[in-house]
Amino acid sequence: MRRFLALCAGLSLACSVSADAVDPHAGHEHPPAAQAVPGAVQGGPEATPTVNPARAPKIFSKRPKFDFGNVDEGGDIHHEFRISNQGRGKLIVTNVGTSCGCTAAVLKKHGAVAGSDESAALPVTILPGEGGTIKATYHTQGRPGHATKIITVSSNDPANPNFQLQLDMTVLREVDVTPERVYLYSLHHKEAKASSVTLLGKPGVPLKVLSAEGINKLVTVDGIVPHTDETGKRSGAVVNFTVPVTAPIGPLNEEILIKTDHPKKPEIKVPLIGEVEGRVVLEPKSIYLQARQETPMVVRLRVNDPKGFAIRSVKSEKHLVRPSIKKTTGPDGIDQFEMNVVTIKNVPAESDGKDRILISTNDKDQAEIAVDVTVGK
Repeated sequence: MRRFLALCAGLSLACSVSADAVDPHAGHEHPPAAQAVPGAVQGGPEATPTVNPARAPKIFSKRPKFDFGNVDEGGDIHHEFRISNQGRGKLIVTNVGTSCGCTAAVLKKHGAVAGSDESAALPVTILPGEGGTIKATYHTQGRPGHATKIITVSSNDPANPNFQLQLDMTVLREVDVTPERVYLYSLHHKEAKASSVTLLGKPGVPLKVLSAEGINKLVTVDGIVPHTDETGKRSGAVVNFTVPVTAPIGPLNEEILIKTDHPKKPEIKVPLIGEVEGRVVLEPKSIYLQARQETPMVVRLRVNDPKGFAIRSVKSEKHLVRPSIKKTTGPDGIDQFEMNVVTIKNVPAESDGKDRILISTNDKDQAEIAVDVTVGK
């Protein structure tokens, strides 16, 4: 017997069969008939009407669906599906695949030691009246919530060439955090922005949030409100917080540290990622140019409330590029600005290619705006 292993990121399968020989030509001497399989999950195209019913193989599973119900996140869960050949022809299994798009299928003979990696190469033949098992393993770590996985067994059964088995499960975390990451973009300078995070314990296990704070002091926690999910019989709290008017212009990188009474999750960190926009917004905020690039890169400066706004100067810190700015008219008829950037002819060999363009303005909150530049070699 030979090994047949393929890597899988989510669901892995092991199929146990009772065949004594592999015959890739079995079942083709007499055309098989198209017949429905009672109790099986149907799949694949309709059977050819010219097949002989007396010689057709029939794949069958008494319980083609299995629901794990609620399971804890962290470990692997396993289930064995039993399949059999209830037809009169040889059933040739050619593939076992999963809905996650990756497969690790090991076909074993009956009587193999549990956990053995002895395997037979596909295709494998199951004789009439015989059967085997398909062992399915689901990795719960990092996969909270409900999931449905389909296992497709491909064979020469004309009625079910792609026979399907189904796994269902709901993976529960010790503490569910919604959202797991907070994204707050297009925030306006000097305008507060409120948001929240909801925490819930497992069903029937009370959860209390003790405190919450922004680690970098970029947000203000406004309150912790007890919360109950009656449908799932879960309890926890909603943490309300605000990005204050004092948040500086630029990227917003923060973590909210939440402390609970849960013995396994006493501290939970929720990342907050966003950006506070000022009067001037750059698109893009950084650029890349090839050495001696003739076509200029364009950076657009969108100015909210452009009345009275002016650009005083523009320069390159390391003089690897030459920037120039001109005033344009935006789609809404409001004055905007456009900056063209080209490289110098000869970038010094010792240069790392890193440069910055500094734009000086008359806006007190954005008196100097920087654009990061990388010049390739």
